[in-house]
Amino acid sequence: NASSEDDIKRRDLYDGAPLLATVDPQRLLSPWAKGPVAICGDAAHPMMPNLGQGGCQSTEDGYRLGEELGTVTHTKDIPWALGKYSRVRVIRTAIVQGFAQLGSDLLVDFDLMMTLPLLGPFFLTMTQLSMPWVLRFLYTAEF
Repeated sequence: NASSEDDIKRRDLYDGAPLLATVDPQRLLSPWAKGPVAICGDAAHPMMPNLGQGGCQSTEDGYRLGEELGTVTHTKDIPWALGKYSRVRVIRTAIVQGFAQLGSDLLVDFDLMMTLPLLGPFFLTMTQLSMPWVLRFLYTAEF
């Protein structure tokens, strides 16, 4: 028996471009922080769930926030600490977001891509060759 339409739940998934993608000098100096306020987790780097990295990156954010705020000796130093947290974290999370977007695109368009002469097989080979590096990068925490 086929499932009835009422039993099927649709959940749209959304991600976003890395917040690193900017030419605004203020955002480059402190991408996720302004004054005494900072964002982290999905607010800073939303990503598709296919790599299981959203929660991992949020945990790394929390650790880095704790490390930076632990150096604060006066409240006037908080904006600098939050800015440093975001500068330290933004590169890694931007790379992970890119991997998640690429992985999602591959899952959705794999069959179509394999029909492209030369390009499909080339991309598949490059994906297989790079996988050990990608997995090592994803699953080695960087605080």
